[in-house]
Amino acid sequence: MNRFVDWRRLALAAPLLVIAGVALYALVLRGDASAGTRRALLADTPPGIEDSVGVRQGQLARDFVAVSPDGTEVRLSDLRGTPVIINFWASWCTSCLAEMPEFHDLQQRIGVDNLQVVAINTGESADTAQEFVEKLGVDTFRIALDPTLVVADAYGVFGMPTSIFLDADGVVRATYAGHIPGDTLEEFVTAARSGASAPESGPRLRVVTTVAREHVLEVREVNRRTLEVRSKSLRCDNSYCASEAIDAVFAPGVSMGVNRHLDEDPPRIVIVLDPDTPRAREAIDVLLRGLAANPDPLYERPLEVIWR
Repeated sequence: MNRFVDWRRLALAAPLLVIAGVALYALVLRGDASAGTRRALLADTPPGIEDSVGVRQGQLARDFVAVSPDGTEVRLSDLRGTPVIINFWASWCTSCLAEMPEFHDLQQRIGVDNLQVVAINTGESADTAQEFVEKLGVDTFRIALDPTLVVADAYGVFGMPTSIFLDADGVVRATYAGHIPGDTLEEFVTAARSGASAPESGPRLRVVTTVAREHVLEVREVNRRTLEVRSKSLRCDNSYCASEAIDAVFAPGVSMGVNRHLDEDPPRIVIVLDPDTPRAREAIDVLLRGLAANPDPLYERPLEVIWR
């Protein structure tokens, strides 16, 4: 993945700090986007010309299934045969909204049959996404909804906009975080259309707005010997895996077993405590130490533990 400079860390970028802060505030207060919006799902990736499946350059892009605002299903692997730009965006991301018409203009010039754009709305409702799609006039895009960040997490989307360029075989040829310059956009699309990985782009100063993510570990005591634990950071996908932390809980004196339900959203585990020493707090402490040793890179906020 290309390196970027986050202007939030630069002392001379005070105005941008204000803009970013407003954007994050709006995101946190937007309400539960998933309440009336079907969640996206990661899917088994069909075989292709590459054996390695993932989200990095040279890998076969991880498949996913999402819906558009009108309920139409969008499956990434169905688009094989045509180069694809996967673009992660949100209505609060001003760089995203400025960039999308540029993608649309390029697609019109090349031809929709020669370049697909899958615009993944990140963390918002179907109504919000549809409103901005209509305003921007990008009616040739495949709009996909990711209200609970399942796809964004798997693709390691730390900030937006982020764009992934795939060739016609579904292989990742380039990735760019930030508002992509016109010359780089042309270069990456050319690489995707030719089936060759694009070279690293030169260093540029980029505005990348961090995606605000809740970081919660919810613990419910089902009974004296059973704990149910839910958290986004129990995930195991293409950008992060918490399996070692979960494995550490299955140990003598801590638990008799751990049942994993990692395909759920958020992922869930059920801990069956040791019957001789059923110490719920100790089991959770072991899990927390494991997560601290391998922190989820996408979740910057401290992990908050909530007991139910």
